[in-house]
Amino acid sequence: MADLLGSSPVSPPNLFTPDFGKQPHSYVGRDDLLSSLKAGLGAGPRDNRFTSLLLGPRGSGKTVALNLIEDIAYEAGWIVLPLDASTAGIHDRLDEFISWARERHGSLPGSETSATVRSSIGVRLWAVEWQREVAKVVQPKWSLRRQLTTLAEHAAARGSAVLLTLDEMHSGIREELRRLSADMQHMTKREELPLAFVGAGLSEMKHTLLEDKKMTFFQRCTRFDMPPLSPADAMRCLSKTVRDAGGAFEGDALAILAEASGTLPYRMQLAGYHGWLIADAPFSPIDEQAATMAARETGRVVHERIATPTWHSLSATEQAVLQAVAELGGVAAPEQVAARVGETPSVLAKAERHLVDIGCATVQPDGSIEIAGLMSAGNVNQLVSREARFLACRAEHDNSEPPVRSSRRPKCNAPMPRAQARCILTAGHKGRHRSR
Repeated sequence: MADLLGSSPVSPPNLFTPDFGKQPHSYVGRDDLLSSLKAGLGAGPRDNRFTSLLLGPRGSGKTVALNLIEDIAYEAGWIVLPLDASTAGIHDRLDEFISWARERHGSLPGSETSATVRSSIGVRLWAVEWQREVAKVVQPKWSLRRQLTTLAEHAAARGSAVLLTLDEMHSGIREELRRLSADMQHMTKREELPLAFVGAGLSEMKHTLLEDKKMTFFQRCTRFDMPPLSPADAMRCLSKTVRDAGGAFEGDALAILAEASGTLPYRMQLAGYHGWLIADAPFSPIDEQAATMAARETGRVVHERIATPTWHSLSATEQAVLQAVAELGGVAAPEQVAARVGETPSVLAKAERHLVDIGCATVQPDGSIEIAGLMSAGNVNQLVSREARFLACRAEHDNSEPPVRSSRRPKCNAPMPRAQARCILTAGHKGRHRSR
């Protein structure tokens, strides 16, 4: 490293982490959520929070919160089984993690004392003896449910617990999740074994997976909606992270970056990261010019990585609703949207609900719809303008007048939870939706 750098000074590391799920240097805006989760885990199986779900849009900090809970449980002496549902094979991976836990705890050195201690979660637990004991008992040839039950029973005998976490639940295979739901329902809810569960997924799960009648366990989990980041939270996190790395702000730079952060922790990390790079911190303070450039770069990255793919995942009606709100300045009354989008009130209400769930909009106390979170009025206008340019180019190539929208009727694209698909019929069709 020294040869590569030569005699130039070594820059302190950039402590901002603009990556989904990456642990931040400073964690803000989630104290109440973490306190409630810790209290629920410490209270045991009879507390509803012992089995919980973290719901929110992309970039809202679900995975980070999940990792923090895993670390807390692990440090308290619990056996932690972290999983994700982004690909098939949840049960195979769980079986592998149990085998790994068995090997790991089986190789731990014995404790010099058998006294119990008070953990940070508030439960009394033993040292590693019980983990060594259960490591010898659980056999890989057993069914997954039997392995989990045995782990939980031994934990109960020692006043400890097992924590199972499941990230990316919205991407899970329906049949795998149903099986896991049935097993967890029996072990945690009926037998009240100390087998805690914390899952995480997009808010749209409320109207897809959590409406599945065969997901009783997940339906009964306590739901935590990831709170939006406040301007005060953003300023506190940005200030502490820069200060801890030896940097400083100048003028209104901190306020500019806090405003660019919006309500998403991911966006805040982006703003701080680019501000640090552009200013060449800590050798120079982050001034207003660097902060303004960082805010623009943050907007560009968010548009490219979040807004654009999110826009293309929306149905034609949902896009039309966002376009109408954007044309009205980013906030609009339902009557104004209805006047611009030719759909029935029920269709518009469903589109609005979905936009709110995935983090593209919020509903104000007076009922007005505001573009927020993953999208902005600028994002929407830019995407609509780009589509119009493509249509105009095609029309010019075809020697015809450019249509207002695509010459092909857009698909309905309405979500179909049971089929795990979206409707392939044209927008405005009559009757039921169809997936194929």
